[in-house]
Amino acid sequence: MNQPEEAQRQWQLTRLAVESLRYLQLYEALGQPPTPKQFVSARLAWPWPGGEAEGWPLFQRTLADLTNTSPPASEPAAETAEGTPGPPESTKHVLAKGANAPLQTESVAVRLITTGAPIDVSAVLLTSHGKVRSDHDLVFNNHPHHDGVRTSGDTVTADLSHVPDDVHTVAVIASIDLEAQPAAVFDHHCRWRTETTQPSVTTLSFEPAPFTSGETVSIVVEIYRHASGWKVRAVGQGYDTGLAGLAADYGINVEP
Repeated sequence: MNQPEEAQRQWQLTRLAVESLRYLQLYEALGQPPTPKQFVSARLAWPWPGGEAEGWPLFQRTLADLTNTSPPASEPAAETAEGTPGPPESTKHVLAKGANAPLQTESVAVRLITTGAPIDVSAVLLTSHGKVRSDHDLVFNNHPHHDGVRTSGDTVTADLSHVPDDVHTVAVIASIDLEAQPAAVFDHHCRWRTETTQPSVTTLSFEPAPFTSGETVSIVVEIYRHASGWKVRAVGQGYDTGLAGLAADYGINVEP
């Protein structure tokens, strides 16, 4: 608690360990080392000069050493090396705060990519009045799926074809794990960005400007009904009153 930099380092190492296991699972499933695109390398921060272009091959060589396997060829790193084409820009669209984009009525995944502090991801199902129908409409790690909406790790997934008609909006929420890092707030050190993906739609990316007022909770994006379909809106609204303030706005009973 008294060494925030060390706490952040330990959290990053924990995240690295979890992602290392996922890398090895992908390796086993594919029968070969995954590429950065298959691994979704943006899930990890690469906090050094050179960023992912230098970090990715180092990550792969380290895992090869630890598992006594042959290191992969160097071509995966070329996908992100400076001056070498990465994924086509047409596959990703950046949303500004307040902007929206259409969605297909199919499964949509909102993934949170974070730096600086451990952050929990949850979702709230809201009626057209902006309130929950009951406390069950809060979907989080202790209640991970409800009415077509599911949370898993850093991702909220909503199967839009199975969301009940009386649910107008699915709000995706980011909240700092204050038990792990009590002094943390959203600022230029502790940040998040999202990637919203569907099988048939361009990936939508959103990253708000750093928060400045001691916010520890934020509405990330809203997936909402529009006419006969669905849209996603980049929100980025912070709460300096914590989860209690957000719960009060949504009509969630936080009394024990």
